[in-house]
Amino acid sequence: MPKLNKIWVFRMIALDNLESDLTNGLFSKLNAPNNAGRKDIGNKEIITERDNRIVSCFPETVVNNYVPFYFSIKTPMLYNIYTGHGVPRLNQSNIVYLCIPLLDLANPNFQWCFTDGNAAKLITSYFNNLNDIDKIDWRSITSGDFKHDNADGDEDRIRKKHSEFLIKDFVPSNNIKGIAVYNNTTKAIVKEIVDNLGLETSITVKRNFYF
Repeated sequence: MPKLNKIWVFRMIALDNLESDLTNGLFSKLNAPNNAGRKDIGNKEIITERDNRIVSCFPETVVNNYVPFYFSIKTPMLYNIYTGHGVPRLNQSNIVYLCIPLLDLANPNFQWCFTDGNAAKLITSYFNNLNDIDKIDWRSITSGDFKHDNADGDEDRIRKKHSEFLIKDFVPSNNIKGIAVYNNTTKAIVKEIVDNLGLETSITVKRNFYF
């Protein structure tokens, strides 16, 4: 398991949403202002399930009260977007990662928790104490082999690879410390957006974050 100060969390978004997110911050689904122009990249059925999935450590809330991040990169969700499996297909160059150190969010400034798998799944557990960070299956987080018949024989790999870090309602954009992109073409587009907003956010080509 990595040291807490070495753990980052990641939010995948469509490049088309980047300027808005850097300007206005990151909203939970149920706290978001109406934005008809926003491009959704997730599975609509799963997103709807999260409207009703109670967060056990804060039982007055549901998953969609939170801004979700992954501990993983190169997730099955990204693979579905890349291949168009169950969601509209989107070129990976049009997906960017917003990157934030875990400890910048896991502090008293936010209501937060994390899960040991996809938050939409009933068997997933929730935690709000960093002493429980080892409840995450870090083998699943770091493994690129998430087939059902993976080499480890772990039939729960896909759920666990989607372990999430959740922040209630809103994350200010100044918490975004880095943006990871697919290639130099996307990097140039992102740099123009960042420069126009007067920001100094780091932009890095991370080809290993993608398929």
